[in-house]
Amino acid sequence: MLEHYDAVATLADIPGLHARAIPEHTALIAEGRRVSYAALEERSNRVANALIAEGLPRQARVAVLGTDSESAYELLFGCAKAGMVMLSINWRLEASELAYIVQDSESELLFITPELAAMVEAFLPSCPRLRRVIVLDDASERYPVYAAWRDARPGWREAIPVDKDQAVVQVYTSGTSGRPKGVVLSHGCFLDVIREVVRSGDELIHWKDGDITLLALPTFHVGGLWFGVHGLVNGATNVIMKVFTGASALELIEKHAITKVAFVPAMIRFMLSEPGSRTANLSSVDQLVYGGSPMPRPLLERAQGLFKCRFTQNYGLSETTNMAVFLPSAEHLDPTNPRLKSAGRPLRGVSVKILGPDGGALPPGQVGEIAFKTAGHMLEYWKLPEETRRTLVDGWLHTGDAGYVDEDGFVYVTDRIKDLIISAGENIYPAELERVLVQHEELADVAVIGIPDERWGELPIAIVVRRPGSTVSKADIMAFARKHLASFKMLRTVEFVDALPRNPSGKVLKRVLREPYWAGREKRVN
Repeated sequence: MLEHYDAVATLADIPGLHARAIPEHTALIAEGRRVSYAALEERSNRVANALIAEGLPRQARVAVLGTDSESAYELLFGCAKAGMVMLSINWRLEASELAYIVQDSESELLFITPELAAMVEAFLPSCPRLRRVIVLDDASERYPVYAAWRDARPGWREAIPVDKDQAVVQVYTSGTSGRPKGVVLSHGCFLDVIREVVRSGDELIHWKDGDITLLALPTFHVGGLWFGVHGLVNGATNVIMKVFTGASALELIEKHAITKVAFVPAMIRFMLSEPGSRTANLSSVDQLVYGGSPMPRPLLERAQGLFKCRFTQNYGLSETTNMAVFLPSAEHLDPTNPRLKSAGRPLRGVSVKILGPDGGALPPGQVGEIAFKTAGHMLEYWKLPEETRRTLVDGWLHTGDAGYVDEDGFVYVTDRIKDLIISAGENIYPAELERVLVQHEELADVAVIGIPDERWGELPIAIVVRRPGSTVSKADIMAFARKHLASFKMLRTVEFVDALPRNPSGKVLKRVLREPYWAGREKRVN
């Protein structure tokens, strides 16, 4: 709704907008607890005042580590009002990874859920910048409790100037190929691009009065935070999932008559696998937004059978504040539409080009690195100036994703540049092979990597997980692949494993899969 976007310049303005207009309307629901817009405004004011009373400087980093609840949004808006920066950290990480992020971010306060206290205590001595730890949602003998800490401060605040171009959120990339990097995002990153899309009348999310969203994506992912922020900008009621499961998602949609949902394809697979999906009443949902990857046709058709609503896809990165490219609902009406393999077209105000090895722009249809020029691009990688300069070049954000643009401007993402396999001089993108193999009905999970070969340089192999009870053989899978792949892209072999290694964000750790084949070599290309 344009009037809402015109009324908010920064995240700090969001709770107050609706606290004045619809004060008793429910903003957040978390495990049955309801927070009105008036209460969200008051609580975020208390948080801002408490942060300032701690003596933290402007732009101090405030870390949140735990499952999602209403307190995550109170802290987000409190940080925004106090001119500070919130980090929501993936609680599924190992202790050493958590310690690295807290150290690297130079966080000065850490908010945790109680079950993580023992893990946190183990790495506290290695975090000298950390002033103290505050426990969310429970009593604690060792640490201050969040509600008491918050409520000791007044629910009003003196106006503090907040610049839309200053940092407000720092998210850490998942680090499938190394240490995670802190992506620094401003208030404007979240709001400026979407405001102009709404002003133009282009299709995006059809917000309306009375909307109820399901916040299934966690706040430690930029997509989850983005969806929550824009639900609140538009005055929706937002139902927070503490932790996603397929069964609980189905239950909450029916219980609260959810109208807007956002998922990654893997979440939809989990929901479809639930026996309850056959009887759940999901008729209230009028729009499903998915991202992370295009959906294979079989999955899309099953999902459309479950959710009889508008389907839309977005593509972006943490570095573009989630959104850059959008595939509208009309493109999803025909399951044979070849554009369903695309991510969509750039949003209004976003430019795209495909870069060749020399950095020059490539013509339509040629694969290279995808680059965006967008008002939503990150400010920087935290404390990594060289990495920032390599990624932000003359206003263009180099994504590290390989892809191409067709004659009509649709963007097709083929793979990560680093995952590229070069065999006899031919470029082979593992994601293309994975999209073929995932359609095999007896395979539960698939990854394709390149292994060294003295004759061809590299050859692709598939590492797969059978479905329970399946006896599918290597020969069966090779024959299936041969029907769908050009000869130069054909798999060298297939290896079976019980499970693929994944990081806590669910991304396959291909460096772990590659290591046995490349061990002892100076370079990971051949």
